[in-house]
Amino acid sequence: MKIIRYKKSETVDSYGLLEGQRIVPIVGPPYGHLNELQKEKSIDYSQHLLLPPCEPTKIIALALNFEGIDGQEKDIIEPLVFLKSSNAVAGINDIIELPFIQNTWGEPEIGAVIGKTTKDISMDFVDEHILGYTPANDVSCDNVNNRDHHLLRSKAADGFCPIGPYIETEYDPNGKTLEAYHNDQLIRKGSTDAMLWDLKKAIQWLSTWITLHPGDIVLSGCPPYVRDPLYLMHGDVFKVKIQGLPALTTQFKKGQNT
Repeated sequence: MKIIRYKKSETVDSYGLLEGQRIVPIVGPPYGHLNELQKEKSIDYSQHLLLPPCEPTKIIALALNFEGIDGQEKDIIEPLVFLKSSNAVAGINDIIELPFIQNTWGEPEIGAVIGKTTKDISMDFVDEHILGYTPANDVSCDNVNNRDHHLLRSKAADGFCPIGPYIETEYDPNGKTLEAYHNDQLIRKGSTDAMLWDLKKAIQWLSTWITLHPGDIVLSGCPPYVRDPLYLMHGDVFKVKIQGLPALTTQFKKGQNT
C-alpha cells in the first residue's frame, strides 16, 4: 500500500491510500492496522497537494554506513547515528532554501518509517514496528571552522530532509540500488547490500536506548560518490532514485544569507 498525506482543505491535512490516480482517505494517522481504519469515498489525486507522508517527532540517521565511504571507522561495534529535527522535513512540492554560505549537498537514503511505539524489541518483532519505507534526501552542509558536519547546524536547517512522495508498506529494502543525481549528473551510487548496518538491525539497536514513536524516521545512510562532489546552488535540482520506490526530486534556491 502507498500511504500519502495531502492537503484536504485550506486548513485540514489528511492521510490516504494512493490507488492509481485516486486517493482513498483514511481517518487519522495511518498507524496500527490500516484495515481497521474507516475509509471514505475516494477522491481525485490530481486535485490535492501532496505533503510529506508522515510527521516525525525526530529523524535518526546513520552515518558512514556504506562500504567505500571515506572516514568510516573500521570494526565498529555499533552504528554512528545523529539527529535531524522535525522542522527539517520537506515534501516533494517544497523548494528548499540554502540558508548558509557553507558547502551544501544532498544524500540519497532510504527512510524507514516507524509504525508504532518501539522500545526494547527483539529482531523477531522489528518488521511489525516498521510502517513502510520512503525515499529521503539527507541534505547536509559543512560546519564553520571545520567542525563536525553531523552537528545540528549542518543537518537540521529548515527543509534539510525532503521525503516522499509516499510510504510504501510492502517494500523490501534488501539488495536495492541507491542513486543521486545533481542536475542530472550521477553523483552517488551504491547498494543496500554494502550497508554496514541494515535498517532493521539499526532499529532494533536504537530501541534498546531510545524510544521511537509512530511517524519517526530512521535513515539508511548514503552510498559513496562516483565522481567529484558537487555543491548545491540556486536553481539546482537534486534527485534521489531508490530502486523500487518513486523518485524524489527537490529544487533549491538561494537563501537570504547566501
